[in-house]
Amino acid sequence: MSDGDRDASNERYIAKAETPRSRLRRLLEERPEARPRIGRAVAVLLGTGLVALAAFGVLLIWHMIRRGRLIRERLSAPRVVRLPELPASEIDQPS
Repeated sequence: MSDGDRDASNERYIAKAETPRSRLRRLLEERPEARPRIGRAVAVLLGTGLVALAAFGVLLIWHMIRRGRLIRERLSAPRVVRLPELPASEIDQPS
């Protein structure tokens, strides 16, 4: 590895280390005692999203069932269909 390669990798490492921290990370660094409150807030937010997604799924299934029933009501009665008699083959008859 040449010195140029090492310098380039060091520059990438330094650039990665200097990336700006998120607001949440900065808040936790300034106030570590706020970690439980933030954890509960994130859990409530995720729970709310999960409940909303489940409610949407239930409403979607209900709508599909209702729509299927409405379509079935508009269809005419089924027709009687008789299958033609097939001649008995030699394989079907026991010896």
